Amino acid sequence: MSFFQPQLSKTLIVCSLLLGMTAQVSAADAEAPNTDELYEYLFPEARGSAHVAAAPSAVPGASAPAPRPMSAFRDQNRRASWSEDQIQAMKGAFKAKEPAPVERQIAGAVAVPAQSSPFDAASVSLGDRPFADLIQVYAAKRNLNPRLVSMMVKQESRSDPNAISPKGAQGLMQLMPDLSKQFNIDPFDPEMNIKVGTQYFADLLAKYGQVELALAAYNAGPGAVDKYGGIPPFSETQNYVSTIMAGVAQLEANNQ
Repeated sequence: MSFFQPQLSKTLIVCSLLLGMTAQVSAADAEAPNTDELYEYLFPEARGSAHVAAAPSAVPGASAPAPRPMSAFRDQNRRASWSEDQIQAMKGAFKAKEPAPVERQIAGAVAVPAQSSPFDAASVSLGDRPFADLIQVYAAKRNLNPRLVSMMVKQESRSDPNAISPKGAQGLMQLMPDLSKQFNIDPFDPEMNIKVGTQYFADLLAKYGQVELALAAYNAGPGAVDKYGGIPPFSETQNYVSTIMAGVAQLEANNQ
């Protein structure tokens, strides 16, 4: 009886070790799909390579890969695994960035340089140009160049405070009735017209950041500029912008 006891104990110990090792291998195999899924997501160029290596029977004459030696330390035998939440978090972290949107190129729209000069707002002399004093005052309040405002007044109404356009725009800077009503002004009063006109243009300049686009929006409306992504392909608007820009450049060249 004493002879079999030690032998029996050793047999039980060996069986227990084998069962433990089998359980660890089974757990690792059960975790493999999650690991493979994440690996293939992060390294798409290697997709399928793990499965090919795991199935040597698909290649004639291929031999089975040598089994990984088991370590005496349990943690080293465990394959990495992630929960579903962890997998999604990892995918999100490594998600490819969406390409930057390509600006629409619309036929007929005029491209505007990204660094278009808004003209400085330094006080300049307008000489004897019409309504020079009012233009100086409100251009300074809106941080606008007086030459630019003077050219707008000239282009809009030919400096006629009583001008009315076929579309109903009124006064020196050709304000639409709704805008005059919004500010509760008489559009035919030169000072009130320039006050509101410069405020409206300053708001457009703040929105678009470029004089050319602000001028186009003043003439054709912000909706048209937004729709075409630039100066709209309207001959009236394009001539309006180019004429004012050329006029300001000429005034600056002549120091007027």
